Amino acid sequence: MIDNDGNRRGEFDWQCVVGAFDMRPEDYLATEPLLGLRPSQTFLYGSVRDSEGNIWTPMRRVLSGDGGHEKLLLQSNVDSDAMHVNRAGKHSATGFGVRRSVVDDAFHLDSDPSVDGQPFRVRVTSDTLTWVEAGVLELSGAAVKPALHWHLPDRTKGMYYASQIFEVEGTLLGREVSGFIPVDQIYMNGVIYEDDIFIGDQAELVWYTWATRYLDGGFQGGHFLLGHRRMGFGVVYDETGVVVATSEVNGEITLDGIGPWPARIDLTVDGKAWEFIPDERGRMVDLMPIPNPQIEGRWREVSNSREPAHWFAWGEIASGHGTSRRTLAR
Repeated sequence: MIDNDGNRRGEFDWQCVVGAFDMRPEDYLATEPLLGLRPSQTFLYGSVRDSEGNIWTPMRRVLSGDGGHEKLLLQSNVDSDAMHVNRAGKHSATGFGVRRSVVDDAFHLDSDPSVDGQPFRVRVTSDTLTWVEAGVLELSGAAVKPALHWHLPDRTKGMYYASQIFEVEGTLLGREVSGFIPVDQIYMNGVIYEDDIFIGDQAELVWYTWATRYLDGGFQGGHFLLGHRRMGFGVVYDETGVVVATSEVNGEITLDGIGPWPARIDLTVDGKAWEFIPDERGRMVDLMPIPNPQIEGRWREVSNSREPAHWFAWGEIASGHGTSRRTLAR
C-alpha cells in the first residue's frame, strides 16, 4: 500500500529510478536537456593510494556552459590523521572557458589556454580515461562497465545522475598511485547542494559512490543513497557486469560520539546487509563546516570475507537530517 503522504501532482515521495547503461563519448558533451532537466555539472573525482597507503582524492568540477571558476581540489592524509587540502591545486587552471569536443571517438575536455594556471586535459572513450593536471597528476585506466544512472523525479527539484567508474593508475606529485576515478554528470535545474532536495529539503542521510577490487580479481562497485520518505536506492555490480538495482533500502548511521562523523553505517540493500567502514584518516576536515561531512572508507557486504586489493568510497552523511529514515511527510 502507498500512502499519498501529502504529495502533489508530479511528486513521487522522493522515490528514485535506478539502473545501468552503456556510456558513449558523445554523452559527456551534455549540451541538451535530458528528462526535462538541464546539464548542470561534470565531476571527475575519486581516491587513489600510494605505496605507503596514503589516500589522495583529486576532484575537478566543471559547470555546464562556461565551465565555472573552480580549480582542482586535491586532498591527502600524508603525515596527518585526516584529509587536508593540498596546495598543488591552487596553481591549476580554472574550468572557465573549458573546451569540450568529441574527436576520434573520444570526449575531449581541455582547459582554455588563455586561463592562468597549469592546464588540464581529459580524454574519455567508451573504454578508457586519461586525466592530466599539469605538474600534479597523470592518471589513466579502463572503464569498469557498465555505467550506472539514477533519476529522482520531482516537480521542481528533479535530478538525473550518470556515472562511469574507471580503475586507474599513474603518478600524483611524483608518487606512483592506483585506485578509482568516476566521471559523473548531473542534470538538474541549478547546482548540487544549492538547488536540490538533498540539502534544500533535508532529505539526504547517506550518499556514496564506491568500488573495491579484491585480491582474487573480483570486483564490486556501485552507488548507495538513503534518505527520508521513499528516498533511497542501491545499485551494485560485479566483475561480470551483473547489476542489482533496487529501491528496497533501509539503514542507520552510528555517530562516533565526538562530532558529525560516522563510526559506521549499516544498510540493508535488497535484503542483504552492507556496512561502511570509515578510514581512520579519511575525514575531509578542511571542507568543514558543511551539512554533509565527507569521509573516505570502504563499503563491504557483511557476508563477503574477500580481502581487498584497492578501493575507494567517497561520500557523505547528513546527520543533521537524522541518523535513520523518517517515512512521514515533510
